[in-house]
Amino acid sequence: IALTGFANIYTYAAEDDTIVTKDTAIDKTDVNSTGATENADVVDDSANTDTSITNSGNSETALETETEVPVAEEKKEDTAEENKKTEVKKETAKAKVQKASTKTEVKYTKGDLRLLSALIYCEANGESYKGKLAVGIVVMNRKRSSAFPDTVKGVIYQKYQFGPATNGSLKKALAEYDQGKFTSDEEKNCIKAAKAALNGATSITVKGTKKNFSKYLYFSGSMRGNTYSLGNHEFK
Repeated sequence: IALTGFANIYTYAAEDDTIVTKDTAIDKTDVNSTGATENADVVDDSANTDTSITNSGNSETALETETEVPVAEEKKEDTAEENKKTEVKKETAKAKVQKASTKTEVKYTKGDLRLLSALIYCEANGESYKGKLAVGIVVMNRKRSSAFPDTVKGVIYQKYQFGPATNGSLKKALAEYDQGKFTSDEEKNCIKAAKAALNGATSITVKGTKKNFSKYLYFSGSMRGNTYSLGNHEFK
């Protein structure tokens, strides 16, 4: 009886231990499982949070990049507008200069051109263009001088000054001019020289050197006291 009772007690204790042990194991497993799950959740949340932060950072960068493009385009447009304004200012300044230069041009009449072209032809036919221009400059120097008439016609027809004005050659040249027959190369060069002199030319380039003719009032094929020779004419 005693042994039988002891065995039952031992069996109960063992069973009780097994149950306790089993329960304890279950509890530990649950705790571990729960802890791992919680830890996993924490890790996942952390990962999600980091990812969200990273994505947020990327989004902000993308937004910044997107906002920079219009600024760059706006700068280009501003530069183009400034360049356009600069070009307009340059063109305006250029137009003003051209207008001022037009205003300073010497004016002459068709009658002055007709008379001077014909006289140059009579006096310098056969001379180079430079020789023709020199004659035209002398006539204009006289017009500007107080010692002579103040018109082209007055200078050319002044008594005892230009032989063609009295010997009939000037009259003949003028008739050809009026009839439209003043068209040979010589005559065209005479017209060109007359225009240059009427427009204020006062110097001639000879052998690469510019010669000032603004002081010469006389020319002839042979002249005492001459100070310069050009072609078949002497000047003083």
